[in-house]
Amino acid sequence: MHAAMPSTAAERALCERFRRSIPERVNADPHLVWRGRTLSVDCLVQIGSTAFLLRIDGGSIRECRTELPVPCSFDLAVRGTLQAWTALWQDPAPPGWHDLFALSKRGEMSLEGNLQPLFAHLQYFKDVLALPRDGSG
Repeated sequence: MHAAMPSTAAERALCERFRRSIPERVNADPHLVWRGRTLSVDCLVQIGSTAFLLRIDGGSIRECRTELPVPCSFDLAVRGTLQAWTALWQDPAPPGWHDLFALSKRGEMSLEGNLQPLFAHLQYFKDVLALPRDGSG
């Protein structure tokens, strides 16, 4: 699962947008960190062919990395197509493209692994993964 350089300009732009938004904006938001205060998980977020590993501890992002070892262990994964992330991060996101579950239903995103932390902290994950939406990240 070693992440190579993103293959397209669109993928590179989405990955850079993600990198600019997370972890700094998560860790700078006391309410968001408070909301995830009981969450400790390794979450893989995949944008097209590029995988990021987020190490979340007490709601703070302790690590965000792309150079992943093979094999790479994680608790849960959120994998989306370039189209899924592009649409999700529009402001406003179009109907049917606005939410992790809507994207999953469309077949544009998959949720894998131990989903208990995702469901237990659903609003936290939705807020974190929507941070790149406004483009100011």
